[in-house]
Amino acid sequence: MNTSKGIISSAALIAGLFQPADAIQIEFDYSYDTHGFFTNQLTGSPIQNRRARLEQAASFYTGFTDHLSPIKPSASNHWSVNIAHPSQLGSSISLTNLTVAENTLRIFVGGSSSSPAVLGFAGTGWGLSATGSQMFEDSVHSRGQLNTIGEDASDYGLWGGTIWFNDVHSWYFGEDESDLSTDSPDFLTTATHELGHILGYGEADSWSAAINADSFFTGSSAIAAYGELIPISQFGAHWGEDVLSDRNGILQEAMMDPSTPFGQRQLPTTLDYAGFEDIGWQVTAVPLPSSLLFFLSGLLSFIGGSAHRRARISL
Repeated sequence: MNTSKGIISSAALIAGLFQPADAIQIEFDYSYDTHGFFTNQLTGSPIQNRRARLEQAASFYTGFTDHLSPIKPSASNHWSVNIAHPSQLGSSISLTNLTVAENTLRIFVGGSSSSPAVLGFAGTGWGLSATGSQMFEDSVHSRGQLNTIGEDASDYGLWGGTIWFNDVHSWYFGEDESDLSTDSPDFLTTATHELGHILGYGEADSWSAAINADSFFTGSSAIAAYGELIPISQFGAHWGEDVLSDRNGILQEAMMDPSTPFGQRQLPTTLDYAGFEDIGWQVTAVPLPSSLLFFLSGLLSFIGGSAHRRARISL
C-alpha cells in the first residue's frame, strides 16, 4: 500500500469488522497533502498520530447505512468536479473521472496556514457534471438516491469532498481527552465536525429543505431529540451557537454548532445524529468506542506496516 500518496484504508478495514452491509465507508485520500500536514515531506511517510485521529473521527459515522451506487467512469461515461485544494486555501483542483466504490465516500485531506480564527473547512465541491448513461449520471449526482436535489429534497447522495485544516494552530492530536489544554484546539473534534459538513450539514439540499423562513430546523428526528424547533446559525450551515444536547447522558454544546473552545472535546450528540437522520442517512448503530478503534488502528498499521468551524478560546 502506497501510504505516501494514496488512500489509507485501515479505517475501512476496522469498520468492516463491525459494520452491517451497506455501511458507509469513508476513504481519506492524501494525494494533495502537499504541505505535510499528514505526510512527512522529507521521507514521504505518514504522520501516524494525525492519520489515526482522522480515522478515529470517521469512526463516529460507522453507524450510517444506505446504498450508494458506485461511480465507474468508462469510455462513454465521464464526470468531473472542482474542489478546494486541501493544502492550498484559495486554490482549487479539478477532479476528472474519479472512481468511487459502492457505499464509499472519497475525501481529500490536507492543511496549510491561514487566519487563526478558522480551524478547518470542508465542502463537496462545485461544478459537478456528468455525461453518459442515465444510470451513470444518477450515480454521480445522487449516488442512486431519490429526491436529493431541490427545495423539497428529503435524501442525500454524494461522491465525497475535501477537508482543509489550519496548520497555524498548535493542534492536540492525542487520544486522551484529559491531556487537552486551553492552548490547543482538539483535532479529533474539528475533524469529526468537518466530516459532518460533508455528510450534509450545510451541504445537502435535504438539510436546507428542513430550515424554515425563521431560521429554525424543522426535521422530525431533530425535533424529537431537542424537544422543539432548533435554531440555526447565521449562515445556515450549523446549529445555533450554544445549542445543547446530550452525549452519553452528559449535556454539552452540540458538535455541529459554529465554534469550539480550545481545550475541549465535543463529539456527536443525540441532536447531531438526529440531524443526520433528517438529512437522509440511516443511523443504525452506536459508534465504536474510541479506545477500541485506537487499538485496532494501531494493530492494522502494524500488520500492514462549505463550511468551516471557528476557534473560540476558553477563558
